[in-house]
Amino acid sequence: MATVALVTGANTGIGFEAVRGLLQKGMTVYLAARDAAKGEAATAELASEGNVHFVRIDTTDPDTFQPVLDRIEAEHGKLDILVNNAGAAFPGKVYDIEPDVLRLCLETNLHGPVQLTQLALPLLRKSDDARIIMVSSGAGRFDFYATGGGMMEPGTAPYGYGLSKTGMNVATALFAAHLEKEGIRVNACNPGYVNSLVSRFMGTRTPAQGAEIIIDLATTDSKATGKFFDYDGRELSW
Repeated sequence: MATVALVTGANTGIGFEAVRGLLQKGMTVYLAARDAAKGEAATAELASEGNVHFVRIDTTDPDTFQPVLDRIEAEHGKLDILVNNAGAAFPGKVYDIEPDVLRLCLETNLHGPVQLTQLALPLLRKSDDARIIMVSSGAGRFDFYATGGGMMEPGTAPYGYGLSKTGMNVATALFAAHLEKEGIRVNACNPGYVNSLVSRFMGTRTPAQGAEIIIDLATTDSKATGKFFDYDGRELSW
């Protein structure tokens, strides 16, 4: 029986390349995107790579979650891999971010992915080798706040984005601790500074390079869980 994966935010960038890589590993992949037209186009582009299906998920709209999970259950009876990749960058520093912008950032990047993970657990529990992969960021680490990661002046990093990715790291650690006894592995990863919409196309790594750590975590024999991995596979501190 094929391994079944769901990748959010996958019509472009890192998510798109993660879908491609998982298809090349022989998996059945559900490519999730908020925009149906863009998602369908991305799915058509990847059709020659393997068994790929478009599903609509908007992480700010929880009503889009359960229908997708119900479809996967009807078609496969299980979910093996959930990749929480969907996310976006929002403007605003800690000293000037608008409250509505902060709320939207947290809904998109953190609260939505956490709720999707909660709802997906019954399907993941039907897998013999379930994995949850949280696509985080180096900007979610505390030393980044203090130093700017060598990319910006200390204290000027986008507040909402950093807060949401730090929250995703917290969720990773908590889900991992809760699910370890069931054999469900939960890890976070930093794909690096990727040339994509999130980085305003200023990144130095390609989307395919950013997707490599996701594909590695989806396919490795390692039993590691509750860890945060850099793009090159090194374990990071939180």
